[in-house]
Amino acid sequence: MAQYKGTGAQILVRSLAQHGVQRIASVAGESYLAVLDALLDHPDIQVITCRQEGGASFMAESWGKLSGQPGICFVTRGPGACNASIGVHTAMQDSTPMILFMGQVRRCEHGREAFQEINVPEVFGGLAKWATEIDDPRRIPEVIYRAFKTATSGRPGPVVIGLPEDMLREEANVIEAPPYQMITPHAGQQDLKAIESLLQKAQKPLALIGGPGWNDEGCENFMSFASACHLPVITSFRRQDLFNHRNNCYVGELGTGPNPKLLEKVKEADLLLVVNARLDEIATQGYTLIDAPLPQQTLIHIHMAASEIGKVYIPELAIESDPNHIAADLAGNGLKIDGRRWDGWRDELRAQYMDWTAIGPEKLHKWDGADMTAIFAFLRDQLPDDAIITTDAGNFSGWAQRYLQYGRPGRLLAPISGAMGYAVPSVLGASLAAPDQLALGLCGDGGFMMTGQEIATAMHHGAKPIIIVCNNGIYGTIRMHQERAYPGRHSATSLTNPDFAALAQSYGAFGAVVNSADEFPAVWEQARTAGKAALIEIRMDPRQITTNAKV
Repeated sequence: MAQYKGTGAQILVRSLAQHGVQRIASVAGESYLAVLDALLDHPDIQVITCRQEGGASFMAESWGKLSGQPGICFVTRGPGACNASIGVHTAMQDSTPMILFMGQVRRCEHGREAFQEINVPEVFGGLAKWATEIDDPRRIPEVIYRAFKTATSGRPGPVVIGLPEDMLREEANVIEAPPYQMITPHAGQQDLKAIESLLQKAQKPLALIGGPGWNDEGCENFMSFASACHLPVITSFRRQDLFNHRNNCYVGELGTGPNPKLLEKVKEADLLLVVNARLDEIATQGYTLIDAPLPQQTLIHIHMAASEIGKVYIPELAIESDPNHIAADLAGNGLKIDGRRWDGWRDELRAQYMDWTAIGPEKLHKWDGADMTAIFAFLRDQLPDDAIITTDAGNFSGWAQRYLQYGRPGRLLAPISGAMGYAVPSVLGASLAAPDQLALGLCGDGGFMMTGQEIATAMHHGAKPIIIVCNNGIYGTIRMHQERAYPGRHSATSLTNPDFAALAQSYGAFGAVVNSADEFPAVWEQARTAGKAALIEIRMDPRQITTNAKV
């Protein structure tokens, strides 16, 4: 067993390095100056200096999504931690492994409401999987090991750790912990036989896949299984990159604004094979798509966390398994499932998906601004297969959900939590983590203004994302709901915006404006070859509020 002597900060940074941390997102703070100093002795850990803690925590969350390993964020106490809480909430709702470290007041000041003091377990206990403070530097290896294990095991999620300022400066002798190992449950042979038996009885089966933790091999294995038994597959909200859309078994996604015909087919199905997806409000369309608590369909629910199985819907067959393990088992165990009898069912669903995502002249209109549908038709043809796409929350994301095509090695990073402000920090994080891949961030004018200052971070660290700002001058999603509930009565949804392209240029980035779809291809090429961060502002008609809007 290796022993080490150092300050709390030195022990902490050494522990992070041992657990494989390569980069951290941060906003500097006086409460953890000792950590910033200790990081100088570990140049293999890249420190990304952000401009606001919400952006830093979103960036760390995006790394967790991309890698499956905890994204790491450091912020100061009080205001810094509160700003960062949006990333913690997103990591929890999106089941993303992440660890937020926050500086804290000295131990002798606890409970006195000292300057910027917060009670970490009380403030973050309901937002994170685990929230704690380290009050003894000798316990750092123990707590860090547990933090990594907690963030990655079962249903992944965020951990928040408070670091008292004086603890970070105190010296201690420690026994170093080994690198953490993820705990991954595995299905047994009897489980596979039960899946086979139930599928053999089905006439109209559907698979729904989603959730975190999938790797490229797991996605490929599940696609091989589905292809071999002609099984139609849908993906859950903002998890479209789990299954190649060009495969004939892919039939759509259950998110916001899904294909109405797909919803009818889900109700018509006689078996649902749910793999690692949560049967939450979005997937079940407000808990109306599937009857609760006993679905009419035969329900097989496989999830990496037993706590997610039977939370609302009682399955016929419940299996706790890591998605990559079960995908390998399904692909490699030679299940005797003859899916040819439901070929017609799969082909019908596939045809409905192809019709839903087709872009013909009937879907293109003359708007007072750039036609979003035409622009996304271009992007669908031009984006490379390994592109990383991040989206913000908002109606503009409906075009990316409906029309873009996903599948590994490409990735989709989007907030299942519905958080605005996600796209810019996450696309910056993706660009830093995968500099050889095209990273495209999609946001609205409302969301951009929440974290758009992180373009300065992109310029500072040499990241080269492309950011598209869909500018309609309103909070579009809220305006849509407002029109439905209170027609013609607009309140608090109109916006006054800057010149986004000029703002990007002021940071030193490439910036351009698109007023019509015809202008987009040339501007896209300029942005793609700019050799630095780039922003394209699309000025769109507020009336084109959804993919179904007509002039």
